[in-house]
Amino acid sequence: MILTLEKKFNLNCGLAEGCIWSESDNSFYWIDIVKSHLYIYSLTDDSLHCIDTPQQPANIMLTKTPHVLLVSLFDGLYLLNTKAETWQLWLKVDPNDTLRLNDGCVDINGNIWLGSMLMSPDKNGNEIEMGKFGRLFKVTPNKAVTIEKEAIAIFNLATFSANNKIFYYADSFTNEIYACDYDQKNAALTNHRLFCQLDSKYGHPDGGTTDSQDHIWSARWDGSGIARISPNGELSQFFHFNASQVTNICFGGKDLKTMLVTTASLTEQQEEDGGSVQLFRSDVAGIAPNIVPI
Repeated sequence: MILTLEKKFNLNCGLAEGCIWSESDNSFYWIDIVKSHLYIYSLTDDSLHCIDTPQQPANIMLTKTPHVLLVSLFDGLYLLNTKAETWQLWLKVDPNDTLRLNDGCVDINGNIWLGSMLMSPDKNGNEIEMGKFGRLFKVTPNKAVTIEKEAIAIFNLATFSANNKIFYYADSFTNEIYACDYDQKNAALTNHRLFCQLDSKYGHPDGGTTDSQDHIWSARWDGSGIARISPNGELSQFFHFNASQVTNICFGGKDLKTMLVTTASLTEQQEEDGGSVQLFRSDVAGIAPNIVPI
């Protein structure tokens, strides 16, 4: 398994995250949580565009409506028209305003699986000690919301197996990646179990994705790299970066062999690639993201 660097965006992002590729316009999207930006990079014409978000963003999902994204901002899900650059509230997911939305993904049925975590600093700027206050929500396309799991500190790494039979998520705070059986007919999760817990020298699991060989790609916060984890939960390969805070990964391009990697620059000392966004060529394809049918 080889990754070849093709392009680097030295954007000095505070906390780049939430990356996804859209087949409809052959573009990558990602956000900068700290600076409240959403970026669009077109593979077709090599153009980069930045849109300001009305508040801090957390994640991006695709819809079937042309030029419309579903974006998680801290307080809810919003529809963004990328052409008009207009925002419309779609749904308030969690009424608890001490929590904020974080990572998430869409299943093969079009349901949204979305996690929350404690807001820190809070609205008054006070740092709050992290704890297991977050939740995992399922949001249907008709806006029905259910709490599927509680007692999660920092929900991350929302991804499905290649055959859509397993859902993976991480708690970054406890350095654990979990697997759940996914019943596609009922869109239900069962049999929550520990899937992988790497040595602390590899940092903590942040965002991630699944490739076509059913390996999990886990961006490692404070781990300076990406872990490729086999279907049995063992470390298969580790790719080192010149940035300690690697935050997320997604595959894209017509053959799904272009990989985009986001990083953060929240370290005390400036790092060579901290806050950069990098494009790689992979010899293994990823899996196209699912779309919310709205």
